Amino acid sequence: MKIKAVTDKPQSLINAINKAMKDEDLKTWKKLSVTDHEIMYSHTPEQWDEKAMLEPIINEDSVIFNFIWWKKNGEPEDATKGYILGRFVEVLMVHFRSNFEHLVVS
Repeated sequence: MKIKAVTDKPQSLINAINKAMKDEDLKTWKKLSVTDHEIMYSHTPEQWDEKAMLEPIINEDSVIFNFIWWKKNGEPEDATKGYILGRFVEVLMVHFRSNFEHLVVS
């Protein structure tokens, strides 16, 4: 499962998401920085927190949000991924609609 946000300004979309998380405008999401160049987004309610995270991958014409998880916890169930995916699509549609042309969920 993944989300593809088609946009001519992919870095602007990521910057807007990161800023909203930093400013706590998105109260139930957090940005985790693994390295300077690797970040992931986690849904913070207890039942979802760090169970399956979304890693943004910036391309020339899109941002792909892929699922990743901590190896020590094992791969999450598809239901868990589905709930988190749905909630992140909601965040994109409600808060960042002007930052992309369309979404592809697969």
